[in-house]
Amino acid sequence: HVINDTIILQVLFAHKRNYVLTRLQEIGFTIEQAPAGTFYIWCSVSKFNPPINDGVNFFREALKEKVTVIPGKFFDVNPGRRRPQAGRYHDFIRISYGPTFETLVRGMNSLERLVKKFS
Repeated sequence: HVINDTIILQVLFAHKRNYVLTRLQEIGFTIEQAPAGTFYIWCSVSKFNPPINDGVNFFREALKEKVTVIPGKFFDVNPGRRRPQAGRYHDFIRISYGPTFETLVRGMNSLERLVKKFS
């Protein structure tokens, strides 16, 4: 029973992962590496036009579309702010493909609208 449930979850998450990866790439996000064991995708927004070419501004604009993404900056460990420059994840966001498939479709459509709005 447990093995079957595990397989079903793996298949479900693989389907959602592939869908979100494909849509993000079609929209124009840069994905350096597809996730192998999590349900998050790291995307660079650096190729987009201002103001959505950094993670924090993208986050703010995505909220207006009722989509939550997490700025990569929030994951950049810089204790005591020893590095004065922007960290490596300044222009990245993290997107979860954990929600339902229907929610992911709505979210991807909203992100596509957002990117087109600033194109």
